Amino acid sequence: MAEQYRDCLVCGKSFKVCNICQKDIDEMFQWRRIVCCPEHFSYHMPIIQYSRGKLDKDTACNELKSAINTYGNIEFCDNVKGIVNEILSENNVQ
Repeated sequence: MAEQYRDCLVCGKSFKVCNICQKDIDEMFQWRRIVCCPEHFSYHMPIIQYSRGKLDKDTACNELKSAINTYGNIEFCDNVKGIVNEILSENNVQ
């Protein structure tokens, strides 16, 4: 099977996708298929769950801040910068 590469959904870095990860499980739950490292999976989960309407803004903000406090600030890729800024913004639109 040919090696497959993708851009990390969090930082944009190219990485080798795991070809042996289970195909019957949603990619959202398999870090080796969507992000470059397990640390970035901690950033990815609140971002994707918020964007899919599974988390409210406050919960997503707390989870994202927890990842930032644990692993540090990172440069998010252009595709998620807007969502990250929305999650971390101080004004709560209700």
